[in-house]
Amino acid sequence: MSHRIFVVMILGIAVLSACATVDPWADTRIESEVKARLVAEHDANLTRLGVVSREATVYLSGTVESGEQKTKAEAVARTVPGVKRVVSTLEVRSR
Repeated sequence: MSHRIFVVMILGIAVLSACATVDPWADTRIESEVKARLVAEHDANLTRLGVVSREATVYLSGTVESGEQKTKAEAVARTVPGVKRVVSTLEVRSR
């Protein structure tokens, strides 16, 4: 019985230590930096896109005027340090 308790304690410590390695501010920083870089793209109107970061995955949403703008927004998000993945639901709607 004591062996079983020991194993459960070790597993509990492993789970808690894994949670402690997550930086709670990383997603906030990633979101802010992606938004800032999209605003800085003066040749494309990317200022109204939705940007959310969860566990270093960036989710882009909204509409763009061309396929080039969609590709540009996705590429900009990928260049931000710490981004592991970009999920885009951007829709292309020309005027």
